[in-house]
Amino acid sequence: MRLKICVAAWLIATGFIATERVSAQRGADAAAVAGTPGLLGVRGDERRVLEYLIHDWDSDSAITSVDVAMDALKVRPSDELRFRIGSHIKAHPELHATIRKWGWETIVLTPIEKLVARGIVNPERDKHAPPAKADLAKMVGIPERDVNRAVEMLARYDILKIDPSVGGIGYVATKPRYSNWPQWLDFQFHRVSLASGRTFCVD
Repeated sequence: MRLKICVAAWLIATGFIATERVSAQRGADAAAVAGTPGLLGVRGDERRVLEYLIHDWDSDSAITSVDVAMDALKVRPSDELRFRIGSHIKAHPELHATIRKWGWETIVLTPIEKLVARGIVNPERDKHAPPAKADLAKMVGIPERDVNRAVEMLARYDILKIDPSVGGIGYVATKPRYSNWPQWLDFQFHRVSLASGRTFCVD
């Protein structure tokens, strides 16, 4: 009887210790994310998305973007929310090495915004006139209203600027590096979807 009681006590104790260790590890992981430089003062869905991204970037070689994180968390699609999160990432490269390695543009822009950016900066790089809005919409495969949304977002991020003198859609790159994108991965994206339901981006 004493042996059974001792064994039971030992099992309870070791189980308790194991549970405590798991809880402690989870607490440490949460604290590590919470203590990440650049998260101070961020709350609500913005913080949820940023914490998701940081955790996902730590998992493997993922270069998961803001729109993918919002979708994974089932956060209501919103250009304004995405812009606020993207602006925070742009202003805080210390959040993670992934931002510093691949560029904030890779993380904050959607696939459509990247394709529209390419459609404008590639002709500029090749010394050609920019496409008209209708031609750009056809090239990317989206309605013209979505071209407007993408261009507006790219301008808000200071990637494109208005220049009516160039003709066409009337926008040009704000910096030389944007019109020489082959040297960068700013407007590249390769999205991967697993059977488990997880979606992420890779280089």
